[in-house]
Parts: sequence; C-alpha cells; structure tokens
Amino acid sequence: MQTLAIVKPDAIGAGKAGKILAHLEEAGFTVRAARLVKLTRPEAEAFYAVHRERPFYGSLVAFMTSGPCLPMVLEREDAVSHLRTVIGATDPAEAAEGTVRRLYAENKERNGIHASDSAENAAREIGFFFPQAELEGLWG
Repeated sequence: MQTLAIVKPDAIGAGKAGKILAHLEEAGFTVRAARLVKLTRPEAEAFYAVHRERPFYGSLVAFMTSGPCLPMVLEREDAVSHLRTVIGATDPAEAAEGTVRRLYAENKERNGIHASDSAENAAREIGFFFPQAELEGLWG
C-alpha cells in the first residue's frame, strides 16, 4: 500500500528533511518517489481545497508556499495508518514521544510533515504530485 507524505517548508528550511526521511525509512517505509518542489499559490489552494472553509486555510496556503517542500510516495503494509502513527498528533506538544512531530516540529501550524488521512486521499494526493505514468516508469 502507498501513501503520500510531504516534508513541509519549516522542516526543509531547518535542515530536518534528512532526519525525517531516515525516521520514515527506519519505520519500515520504502520511498517510491520524491521531488523537491515550491508550490505556487494556485497549487497549494488546489491541494488543500478540502480545507477551503476552515479558518486556517489562508495561513496554511501561505505557509505551504513559503519555501520548498518534499512530497514523497511511501510504501509499506498499512501505509496510511502506520504513517499517521509514526508522525504523531498535529500539535507536537500532544504527539507521542519518538514521533516525527514530537522530534522535529516547531508548533501546531509548523508541524514539519503532512500525511494522507485515508487510502482515497492518498491516491488523490499521490496523483497530484506524481503522474501514474511517471510512477510506472520508476518501478514498472
């Protein structure tokens, strides 16, 4: 099973991407695709459209366009649920010891990493960053 993770601009800017990637690999994930990108405002608005009516939408879009981020396709059994466990709660103060966010996040808004919350969203989010033909070319 595959899922999407994004190392966010705060973690990239702080030089934590390598540590986060190592943490994910140690948790049993295989990286199937990765790309360093700087989202445009329209791209960030489209990716986070599900949150358009939420009060944090504007600040989330601004944050995600503030610097480069690293979307990755990760693979392992129970990828979606396992990744959510490995990264921890959105607020690093509430995240379990040893989770990515507890170790590397600054705060609830600058929490270092995004993870798909369902298999359906994982498929949609992977397709947003990685066309199927590209993924097949890598591993097909």
